[in-house]
Amino acid sequence: MSIIVTVRIPDADIERVRQVDADYPELRAQLGESLKRHGNISHRRVYRGNEIMDIDEWESEEGLRAFLAESGPVIAQLAELRGTGKPSDTIWSIY
Repeated sequence: MSIIVTVRIPDADIERVRQVDADYPELRAQLGESLKRHGNISHRRVYRGNEIMDIDEWESEEGLRAFLAESGPVIAQLAELRGTGKPSDTIWSIY
């Protein structure tokens, strides 16, 4: 059964986030490959004010955990470049 994960990212300057994504496409590509490899079904990013929320559907929580273990350093590097706050995530079950 798939799961939904919401990740709230505070202290985000959306223009800075977009600029970092444009300046470091190789990091975004690494994440994209890892997302696919570990069973990400869909990814959507929304924002309001100075907060971003990622909404991801995963095949399993195990796939999510494997992605985070593998991609943690890249995620941390992007967060540092973007100047965002500490993210918080919530895992939702689908019924």
